[in-house]
Formats: sequence, structure tokens, C-alpha cells
Amino acid sequence: MKINYTSKWLLQKVLAILFLIASIYTFFSLKSLEFKNYEAFTFWFKSYLNSFSVLVLFTSIFLHSNIGLTSIIDDYIHNQSSKKKILIVKNFFFVVMFLITIFSLIRLVFYV
Repeated sequence: MKINYTSKWLLQKVLAILFLIASIYTFFSLKSLEFKNYEAFTFWFKSYLNSFSVLVLFTSIFLHSNIGLTSIIDDYIHNQSSKKKILIVKNFFFVVMFLITIFSLIRLVFYV
């Protein structure tokens, strides 16, 4: 499914708002946390609201960055074969980073 540029622009703005809301919540909830205490830090992730806010934060960052980098690549790379290779590497990077985020959160919430 192809998304036109207007929809990408609008989606990027919505993701930026989600990123802002999640980062404000995460910042204020982490404000009173003692980072040197491992147990307190892992206990913070046991709260599903905190874990969900971190998931929304990272997901919105990854998707917002993906859309932005795609538009930059589309605008400045004119060789189609190079553009396709760069987009594949970029998408692979974002999928790997997203999977690392998901597995790390699952590990922190359920197994620590």
C-alpha cells in the first residue's frame, strides 16, 4: 500500500505529538527514581503503564524517524538502485531496533 506525501506528513505530526506526550510522562515518572538502585529501576518497569509509555515512546520515535529518513532519501538519492538498497538497510535497521526494544521490555516486565 502506497501512502501519499500528505498522509505521511500528517502521520509524522501525529507521531511527534505521541512522542511528546510519552516523553513528558516518562520524564516526570522517572524524575523521582533513583537510577543507581537496580531494583527500583526494574520495579519501575513492572508497572504496565510505565512500560507502555516507554513502548509508545520508542515506537513513535522509530516510526517518526523512519518516515523522515524515507522522505530525505526520496528527495536526495536519485539513483533508483542505490535508493532501493539504502531503503532496505534503513528498514532492516529500524526493524532490528524495534525488536530489541520489544524483547528488552518483555524481559524487564516479566522476567526480572
